[in-house]
Amino acid sequence: MSKILKKKEVIVENRNRREIIRTLVKDIITIVKNNGDGEYYLPMELTDEDFYSFPKFPHNLVIELNLVEDEDTDGYKLNGEMYREDDLMVIDIQYNPEEKQKLLYSMIGELNEVIAHEIRHFDQYRTKKFDFSGEEEEDPVKYYTDPKELDAQVYGFNRLSKLSKKPFEEVVKNWFDTHKEFHNLEPDEVKYVIGKILDYKSTY
Repeated sequence: MSKILKKKEVIVENRNRREIIRTLVKDIITIVKNNGDGEYYLPMELTDEDFYSFPKFPHNLVIELNLVEDEDTDGYKLNGEMYREDDLMVIDIQYNPEEKQKLLYSMIGELNEVIAHEIRHFDQYRTKKFDFSGEEEEDPVKYYTDPKELDAQVYGFNRLSKLSKKPFEEVVKNWFDTHKEFHNLEPDEVKYVIGKILDYKSTY
């Protein structure tokens, strides 16, 4: 394949992935706006379809959305996980219901980052670019600096950086500052991991 054709193929794939991310974020936010506590499966909650089917994305994707209302939560907490063998993406959102409306804008931004990150993992698994064998790394430093995680983090943070029009490095530092309960890293470890992410970004 010529370099020109390969570049065009990458452009088409990137455009396709952006459309996937936009669709999933829009549907999740629709459920969040109109519902409270509960477990929701998309797209079934919104359409007659049993799964999402997108061009050039060979996965019959289903989203399990878990919403938890908690008045003691300061703002919201959002996390995502993929189950590649089941074509399943799980999104957990815990939020203060009294602040829901004003939280939606920030939530949209973070959903873009999380979903882009997980979509990247699906692509990594399909293309066999990275090794998915073995158990998930439990040590947080090793986990966040694993090549496939660095790749997915850069992809997700890059999406958020472009949407928010904030520098990539600022977006990364802000995430590690506001998600301490997720990453469980010491300050010096955070600095080390961020350095690895920025180094990986320079190779994009």
